[in-house]
Amino acid sequence: MKKLLIITLSLTLPLFLNAQVKQKEVGLLFSNLDNFGLTYKTGTNKSMWRFNTLLLNGSNKIEITDSLETESKGFGFSIQVGHEFRTNISDNLEFRYGADLSFTYNSSEYDYDDKTIDNHDQISERSIYEPGFNFVVGLNYKINDHFILGAELLPSISYKTGTEKGKNFWDEYLTEKDVSGFSYGLSNSSARLSLIYRF
Repeated sequence: MKKLLIITLSLTLPLFLNAQVKQKEVGLLFSNLDNFGLTYKTGTNKSMWRFNTLLLNGSNKIEITDSLETESKGFGFSIQVGHEFRTNISDNLEFRYGADLSFTYNSSEYDYDDKTIDNHDQISERSIYEPGFNFVVGLNYKINDHFILGAELLPSISYKTGTEKGKNFWDEYLTEKDVSGFSYGLSNSSARLSLIYRF
């Protein structure tokens, strides 16, 4: 019986030594060098749930020329929820892979106020919804126990749907257009850098 216990302990001890360590991460995301976002990850050193927000933006601009005043408004956001797995390449380098579900929303509105005698005023509105799916392939470089630099590629597929509406006030002409279609691939906007704090 003692021999069986010793053999069992000697076989299971390496499993305990390689046990997964619970950890959390929070950080900043940079995509295409002009879009910023936040990330939060929770799990273990081998497997983590990912929660990302990117492209949270809004705008309200007015441009005035001699005969035209243009007001433009816009709002958009993107969220991603997914899971990633990690493997150590070396002491300071991790390989990671996984997948995300994503959702993006964008809306814009343009109001053209023609100040001439022709009074060619126009309004244009656009709302787009885009659910999608992307793979995750990346690396983490550990600067120290708490700070990490990350890089990842996100090949994706998504479906866009929405409407674009327009109105001309001089002849009361209305237009409505369906905006929809699939997109897929890997581009420079599919590459992302991150600065992470691990705790």
